Amino acid sequence: MINIYQRQASAFRNEMRTSCAALVGIVQGIMSDGHLNDAEIAFLKSWLTGAETVALTWPGTVIKAQVESILADGLVTEEERGHLAETLRQLVGGKLDEIADAGFVTELPIDRLEGIEIPNKLFCFTGDFVFGPRKLCEQAIESRGGAISGVSKKLHYLVVGGLGSAEWKHGSFGTKIEKAIQHKEAGVPLFIVHEDTWAASLRG
Repeated sequence: MINIYQRQASAFRNEMRTSCAALVGIVQGIMSDGHLNDAEIAFLKSWLTGAETVALTWPGTVIKAQVESILADGLVTEEERGHLAETLRQLVGGKLDEIADAGFVTELPIDRLEGIEIPNKLFCFTGDFVFGPRKLCEQAIESRGGAISGVSKKLHYLVVGGLGSAEWKHGSFGTKIEKAIQHKEAGVPLFIVHEDTWAASLRG
């Protein structure tokens, strides 16, 4: 089973490097003046829509979902702009690519799913997210008919943030992941999913 997870983690890293390489040039141009305006956000959405291969792998999947969420109501708040700008700076600076190579990824028992259901399902979030602050992630679920819960036998999905968590680098995955693993081993139909799978499902 560990070998399966290691192969999954290796595939994640390859996908991350490919998508980062394709995005970096575009983002460097957008962020060259240090400011992110509404027109540049709209352009990024348009480019990602056309670059389907990039938009289907992490971090392209998550950045596209974040941009679409920001533009959904026609108003870009300064909080949304600031978080997206920081995400893009991390991409240009190689931070996201470094995360792709982080050793802790190989230890996480991620379930690779084609997609996930949101309406009437319970979600819990752990780690830090490219999509945005955890509150924003929770709002994205609630606006689509899902609900937020702690880790219990009733939970359907534990979503692991693409930016991970500092503690994971030291071998401590936190109580949420540990509890979820215990429930899964006991036969509870609970899925631990990576942020990219979750973000891709937001478009459904």
